[in-house]
Amino acid sequence: MAQESSINRASRRTRILNNHLVQSPSDSTSCLRSNSCLSYTPAEVTERLDFDTKKMRKILDFHNLEDRDWLFGVIKQGKVFNGKERGGRLFVLPDYNQTMEQQREMTMKRIEYLFERGVFDGWLMKNGVEAELKKLAFLDVIQNFDQSLAVMLGVHFFLWGGAIQFMGTKRHHDKWLRDTETFGLKGCFSMTELGHGSNVRGIETVTTYDLKTGEFVINTPCESAQKYWIGGAANHATHTIVFSQLNIDGVNQGVHAFIAQIRDADGNICPNIRIAECGHKIGLNGVDNGRIWFDNLRIPRENLLNSVADVSPDGHYLSAIKDPDQRFAAFLAPLTSGRVTIATSAVFSSKVGLATAIRYSLSRRAFSVTPNGPEVLLLDYPSHQRRLLPLLAKSYAMTFGGNYLKMMYVNRTPGSAKTLHVVSSAFKAIFTWHNMRTLQECREACGGQGLKTENKIGHLKGEFDVQSTFEGDNNVLMQQVSKALLSEYAAAKKKNKPFKGLGLEHMNGPVPVIPSNLTRSTLRSSQFQMNAFCLRERDLLNRFAAEVSLYQSKGESKEHAFILSYQLAEDLGRAFSDRAILQTFIDAEANVSAGSLKNVLGLLRSMYALICLEEDAAFLRYGYLSTDNAAAVRKEVTKLCGELRPHALALWLGEFKANSVIYCAFGSECTLEKDQFEELLLGLEFTGMPFLAALKPPAAYESLDSGGFQVALSEGFQERICGRGMVHGGWVQQQLILEHPSVGSLWIRWEWKWRREDGLFTKETVFKAVTCNGGRE
Repeated sequence: MAQESSINRASRRTRILNNHLVQSPSDSTSCLRSNSCLSYTPAEVTERLDFDTKKMRKILDFHNLEDRDWLFGVIKQGKVFNGKERGGRLFVLPDYNQTMEQQREMTMKRIEYLFERGVFDGWLMKNGVEAELKKLAFLDVIQNFDQSLAVMLGVHFFLWGGAIQFMGTKRHHDKWLRDTETFGLKGCFSMTELGHGSNVRGIETVTTYDLKTGEFVINTPCESAQKYWIGGAANHATHTIVFSQLNIDGVNQGVHAFIAQIRDADGNICPNIRIAECGHKIGLNGVDNGRIWFDNLRIPRENLLNSVADVSPDGHYLSAIKDPDQRFAAFLAPLTSGRVTIATSAVFSSKVGLATAIRYSLSRRAFSVTPNGPEVLLLDYPSHQRRLLPLLAKSYAMTFGGNYLKMMYVNRTPGSAKTLHVVSSAFKAIFTWHNMRTLQECREACGGQGLKTENKIGHLKGEFDVQSTFEGDNNVLMQQVSKALLSEYAAAKKKNKPFKGLGLEHMNGPVPVIPSNLTRSTLRSSQFQMNAFCLRERDLLNRFAAEVSLYQSKGESKEHAFILSYQLAEDLGRAFSDRAILQTFIDAEANVSAGSLKNVLGLLRSMYALICLEEDAAFLRYGYLSTDNAAAVRKEVTKLCGELRPHALALWLGEFKANSVIYCAFGSECTLEKDQFEELLLGLEFTGMPFLAALKPPAAYESLDSGGFQVALSEGFQERICGRGMVHGGWVQQQLILEHPSVGSLWIRWEWKWRREDGLFTKETVFKAVTCNGGRE
C-alpha cells in the first residue's frame, strides 16, 4: 500500500506539472478550497442555515423561476459561453485575451445560439403580462452571464423593437416586428449625440419633409449632431431609430423618431450614411458602439413613428396633443423599459460581488486575538461585517424594489405613465450607484484576490460603470424626480386637495414625531422606520418648494430657481427613493408567514432602514434625529451586523445547484487508517462529482492540521478538488447539511458493501460505490 501511495503521489505531481504546462482549464477556477495548512473549514460545513434558501430564492427572484432555470441550463450547455462547472455551480468566465473585435463576434455567436434554441420566441410578437415577465426573467439570467450580450439584446428588442412597438402604429408593427424577433434585421437606437445626451430635446439632427417626393430627408448639420455611442452601429446593425428635430414648412415641431436603413443585407453601409467606430472602452467591448452621420438621407413618409404625431402626404403636421411639452412627454413615455432593466441588472451585479466577498470572508483568516490562538475569520471582525452586511441588506431591499418596478412596468397604463417614469428614474439612479459602491467595497474586502479578473468583481466594475450615465445621467434623473414631486406639491396646494400619487399620501396625515429616546424595539419597528423616512421626505419637499418660491420672488425664472436649489433637490430625490424602497421591503416581508425566514427578513429590513438613517446627513442636518438618537442608530447597526453574521452564508446559498453534492460521513466512532483515508478521498475525487467529507482524522493523527498529514494532503489534492471537494475533520451540524438543497441523496457510511474481502477498500471501490448507488447506503 505504501508503494502504491508513492506511485499515486508521483502521478499527482505529474498531472499538476502537466496542467501548468498546458494551462489546463481545471486550473483556471477561482473557487475557494479547503486548506489544512490554514485550518480552513469550508463555510458550508460550519455556518448555520436557519431558513429555507429555496423559499428565499423564490421571494427574491419573484417570478418565472422555472423559465430562469431552463435558460440557465441552455446557457450551461453552450460552449460559446465558456462555462466551467465547479462544485455543482456554473462559472462563466470571458476569455480575457480576446480582442475587441473577437468579443463582438462572440456576442453575435451567443445571440445566434440562444435564438436557435427559441429563447427569444414571443419577445415582440406576444403581448400581455405573462409574456413580458418571461422576457424580463430571461434578461435577468442573461445579464448574470454576459452584460455585453444583455446590452445588445436590450438595444435590439427593448429600444429598437420597443420604439416600433410603442411609438409606431399597425403599419409599423406589421412590417417590422416579426423580422425584428427573428433577426431578419438587426436594429439599433440613434438618440444620443456627441453634443446632447440627457437633454434629448436639444438634439441637433434635422429632418424635413419633401412634398414633391413624399419623403423625409435626414441631415447631420454639424459635428456635435453626429449620433454617438450607438450600440450595434459600428459593425452589425442594419436599421436604426433616428431621433431628430422635425421641421415642417420652417416650423420646428420638436423631436420625433424615424426608421432608417443603414446597411444592406450583406452588411454594406447604405449611401448618404457615414459610420465610424467609437473605440475601445473600459467595459462592454462585446458591444459595437458606433457613430453615425446622415447626409440628405431619404426615407419614406411611412417611416415616421406616428403614435403621437404624423405628417400627411400633403405635408401637414397632425397631432391630437397640441401642447409641445405634453407631446414630448407622451412621445418618450413608452421608453422606460431601459431604466427598468438597468435597475434590475445593477442589483444582480451587486449580488455577484457580495457572494464572492462574503464567501471569501467566511474562509479567509487573519490575525489571532489570543496568544497562540487560531486566526480569526474576516467576517467575524465587526469592522468587516460593517463593510459588507449593510450592503447585503441594501441589495435585498433593492431586489424588492426592482420586483415592484417590474410589476409596475408590465401592468402599465396611460394613467400610470408619470409614476412609472418617476419611480424608474429614481430606482435606476439609486440601484446603479449602489452597485458601483458595492463592487468597490467587495473588491477591497477580497484583498489581492479581488484584483484577479477571473473573480469578476473588477470586470463587473468596468461592465456596469456606464449604467450611471446611460439611459439618463443619474444626477439628472434624480433632479427629474424632484421636479415631479414639486409639481405634485404645487398642484395639491393650488387646488387645496389631498396629495394623491407618487406615494405622497403620507403628507395628508399629521407630521410624524421621532421619540426623544430610541430604544432597540423602536429602532427595529417598521412603523418607526417608515415614519422617519416620511418625515424626511415631507420636510425636504416643503423646504424645496419654499426655496424655489423664494428664488422666484427675487426675479429668477422657475428653471433657474430649480437649478439654484440643486442641493435640496438631490436630498429630496434620495429621500423619495429610500422611502419607496423601504415600502416595497415592508410589503414583501408582510407576505411571508411567521418563522425563521420572516425573522431574517426583519433583520435585513431594519439594517436597510437604519443604515440609510446613519448614512444620510440630512437626518442630522435638518434635525430629524438628535445627536443622541444618531448615536443610538449607529450602535444598533453594529448589533444588527452581529445578528446577521450567522446567516451570511445562507443569504446567498440560493444560487447553489440542487442535489449536486455528495455528503460522506462515517460517524464519530470510526477511525480510518491513513492509507484508507487517502483511498477514500481519491475515490471521491475520481467521481468528478462535488463532495463534502466529514471524517475523523486518521489513526495516529490528532487533527487534519497535523504536520505529516498536511504534507500528504497538500501535494496536489487540494488543487485538483478546488471548488468541488471539501474535507472537514471536526464536528459538523449534520442535520442542517442533510437538509440543505444542494446536498444530494447519497450518504456514504462505513458499513457499505463495496469493501474488499479483507474489509478494506480502494479508490476504485469508492468510485463504484458512489457512481453505482442511486440512494443512501
